[in-house]
Formats: sequence, structure tokens, C-alpha cells
Amino acid sequence: MEAKKYLEQHWVKNKVWTHLAWPKHQDRLKICTLYLKGKEFLDVGCGLGHSTNWMKKFLPGNWSGLEFFSNTVEQAQKLFKNITFYYAADFDLLSACGKKFDSVVCSEVIEHVENDRALVEGLVEITKNILVVTTPNCYVDDPGLLRVYTKEMLEKLFEGYDFLIVKKNIFFY
Repeated sequence: MEAKKYLEQHWVKNKVWTHLAWPKHQDRLKICTLYLKGKEFLDVGCGLGHSTNWMKKFLPGNWSGLEFFSNTVEQAQKLFKNITFYYAADFDLLSACGKKFDSVVCSEVIEHVENDRALVEGLVEITKNILVVTTPNCYVDDPGLLRVYTKEMLEKLFEGYDFLIVKKNIFFY
């Protein structure tokens, strides 16, 4: 399923964000915040902002979210007025936000993106210090899943960037 259809026809329609309250997702979001440094944080692929709001609870700071669909950004701004949301029409994330962030999280997004290399380039460009990317390392029943990454696939995707593998499915730059 194409990313926009996935967000609108699956994520929003089925209120999938309610799953973020499940312990396994809470643990994932908490682990993401453990690696972050600084005061300015960005959640890329934030959907309606629920993951951003959860991470803000785990790690106080100046949180923002970025999404690739304008109507989703509008909804997120209504739901979470204490968080800034940005819209990016493409993977030029720096132009969309107008600044770099101390730490950037892109959790459970890259496996839904057709042009994963462009996403990685945009993520690296907008990150000052720490980039945390998570992705399932096995098949999950999700209509938007385009690929399951192996460790080798991720290493190749991030080749040329200074990154460290922290866990099999968590990387940071």
C-alpha cells in the first residue's frame, strides 16, 4: 500500500495510534528517548502526533513532529497544541523545518517509504547530534510494510555516514 493511502486508509481510519499505548510500543518509544541528547527534538513520520506526544512525556524538551501529508499535520496541530508540527512535501526536511535538531527520531517509518535512501539523506541533513531510526526486523502484519530490513541492508543504506548499531533494529547517527 502506498504511504499516503496507508496513513489515511489504515492509520487514521483504524485509529492505529491507540496501539502506541501498548507496552511493546511504549518500550520502543522510551528506548528511543534514552539515546537522545539536547533540547530540540524532532519526530519524523509522526502521523497525527501521538508518538511525539508520548516521547515528550518520556523526555521533556522542545519537541516537534514532521509528517509528509499536509492534512495530517493540520490534525496533529489541533490535537497537540504544545507541539510544533512541520509538513514536508518531499525528503528535503531541512527546508521544511528551516533548522536542524539536536536529536531526531524516525521510528517505524522507513519500512513504509518507497525511496528510503532519500529519507536517510534528509534525516542525516536535519540532525545535529543523534539520529535514532527503528524498524521491525521481521515481518509484521501491516498493509503499509514495503520491506523488512536486515542488518546488512541497513548498514548499506547508512554507508558513508558515521553511525553505530546499538541493537539489531535501532541505529543512530
